[in-house]
This record gives sequence, C-alpha cells and structure tokens, in this order.
Amino acid sequence: MLGFSTGYWAVFVTVASEQFGTNIRGTATTTAPNFVRGAVVPITALFQALKGLLGTVGSAFAVGALTLGLAFLALRGIRETYGKDLDFLEQ
Repeated sequence: MLGFSTGYWAVFVTVASEQFGTNIRGTATTTAPNFVRGAVVPITALFQALKGLLGTVGSAFAVGALTLGLAFLALRGIRETYGKDLDFLEQ
C-alpha cells in the first residue's frame, strides 16, 4: 500500500507539472500538492458534520463518493500531453 500511495503521488505531481508552461512549472508542481493537503480540512469538517446524520460508515461513504465524483469531473478537464511539446511558456 505504501508503494502504491507513493507512486500515485509521483504521478499526480508529474501530471500537474505537465499542465503548465516551463516558466511556471516549478510553482505549479509545488503548489498542487499543497492544495491537496489543504483540502483535508474541509473534507474532515464535512465528514464530522455528516457523521451525526449518517453515522460513521454512511458519512465516510458520502464524503468518499463526493470526493471521487469531483475527482472524475476534474479528470475530464485535463488535456492530454502525449506527443505535445512541453517546452512552452504560459501567456
């Protein structure tokens, strides 16, 4: 599980960096994981708020379904970088 998680994080950072031009790629690469870490606070707050209504398992399921739904929605907006020249500048 540790290897899977580490590999996922490496792929996440790589994909995030490929979405931006070379002039801001380093900033985007270091900022994207910080957004993920920052999202822990509202996700945990939502879990705690729903725990009283749905119970622990129901709250975990609801929060998990919501976050996975948002992840798949965001995945639709990512541009394919295969065969693309990644040496470009953001305007």
